[in-house]
Amino acid sequence: MANIEKQHIINSHNLSGEFYFNSILQEAYICGLLNESDLENIQLQCISLLAYKSERYNMGESSSIRVETAESIMKSNLYSIGVYLKSIPDPDYAAFELKTVKISELYERGRKLVNTKFQIAKRIYNMVQKNKLDTLNHSYNSTLSENGIGIFFKLYNLEYEAHDSPASIDYQLCNPVNDLAGIEFIQKYLENLYLENEFCKKFATENIHHLLYGYDKSYPELLINIFEHVLTAALGCSLANRNIVELNITGEDIQYLYKKLRKYDHHTLMLTINYATNHIYEELNLTNPLLQEYIERSLPKIVTNIEIALKLNTLSKVFITPQNPVLEPKIHFESSIKMDDEDYRKLIEELIRCRYSSDKLTLIKDKVKSFDDLEDILLDAQLEEEEFILLFSTLEDVEIAAMIKRHPFESDIQAVDLSEAEQVVRLYLENYMKQLSPNRQEKILQIAKHLVWD
Repeated sequence: MANIEKQHIINSHNLSGEFYFNSILQEAYICGLLNESDLENIQLQCISLLAYKSERYNMGESSSIRVETAESIMKSNLYSIGVYLKSIPDPDYAAFELKTVKISELYERGRKLVNTKFQIAKRIYNMVQKNKLDTLNHSYNSTLSENGIGIFFKLYNLEYEAHDSPASIDYQLCNPVNDLAGIEFIQKYLENLYLENEFCKKFATENIHHLLYGYDKSYPELLINIFEHVLTAALGCSLANRNIVELNITGEDIQYLYKKLRKYDHHTLMLTINYATNHIYEELNLTNPLLQEYIERSLPKIVTNIEIALKLNTLSKVFITPQNPVLEPKIHFESSIKMDDEDYRKLIEELIRCRYSSDKLTLIKDKVKSFDDLEDILLDAQLEEEEFILLFSTLEDVEIAAMIKRHPFESDIQAVDLSEAEQVVRLYLENYMKQLSPNRQEKILQIAKHLVWD
């Protein structure tokens, strides 16, 4: 039987979503769909297109252009062509068009598609604004603001920087958008965020707040994904036969789940999670296939988290018990009246003139009777670290806790806008705490958690 030469076709898995033009050019050449002459012809046409676009960029006034600008325009051109080629279902036919259609024509087709995607993304952004969650999380709110992803629709330049995404996006999706750039990245990010919002809108804002507060009291400042926490909590409620909508799972429920789930292998656990997911669909009346598909793409990550937690006996870190901050016990703290401004100024001058730490400490003990004045002294008196430590050592636990409440040192985000003096107080307070016994540290931190100002 005669040998039949096997036909070479492009493997779509080898193509880059972000750099589609370059990757399909390379794969088409490797597979024999394009030859050296084709590559040279395509390259010359790309250079000709760049020259034309550069002249338009300069409005015909000059032929010279910065290297960085030329590189950006070339990337933009190839990105737009790639968007069109990607729209062709068969990559082999896309390679055929590369060979037979003028690059300038492919660019115009791609540019029209980029513009269409821009308009679609704008509509999705408006949809996301309408189903936006009411949350305290800063990264979520800032990303959805006009200065976050909203600025993209004011700054995007599809003519010369189509490959770029000029936006401030801090909020992390459960399923990150990878291997995309420009308008394709923005459109996909917004599509995913819209679906995440749709799911979370099935739950009361208060219940989500209590869930995230149970995860971490500082959740407003954390780079977390709300959807992942809500979906995980809903799965936990389903597995524990709890009301899914309430997102409320207890410590006893978590112990029950640990005893139940630790016996399962990966396959059985996955089947159990899938069953719980279908139960969620029924309880919440989730019929949107796109949302169901998104949820199911999120499950492997959650299952991995559960498996790790089962091995480490830390399931309570995955299935969170909600906490209502309003119901937490409160320790009320009140500072006495501050001293007169003139008296305070004289005290600061006297402290700065003092040579000995013992004299400074005596002055502060004698004249400072208000916590607010003491805090001001720490900021204004230019004390050395050992003097800070000596002063801290004279304070009661509740006063140290109040200092920590005013100058928290657990989150770097909180320090972004601090003055140099505030950063010094924060650093020396942290150093002082590290010198204390673990038990006393824990006691002070617990006081700080429940401290409220009168």
